[in-house]
Amino acid sequence: MRYFLNPATGGWMTLSGDSSVFDPVPAGYREVSEAEYNEAVGTIVLAPPSGQPAPETDG
Repeated sequence: MRYFLNPATGGWMTLSGDSSVFDPVPAGYREVSEAEYNEAVGTIVLAPPSGQPAPETDG
């Protein structure tokens, strides 16, 4: 996955797979790390739960 931000417009985009359709990347966008992208767009990343899943109960 590739991550891009446009600081001038507040725009953002992600690209996965064949990104040749965006070659070159639109003007104003710069490639950033996943962490920088997540911070800029307000994504909260949670760690997956550890251990055994909780047992299912019939309601």
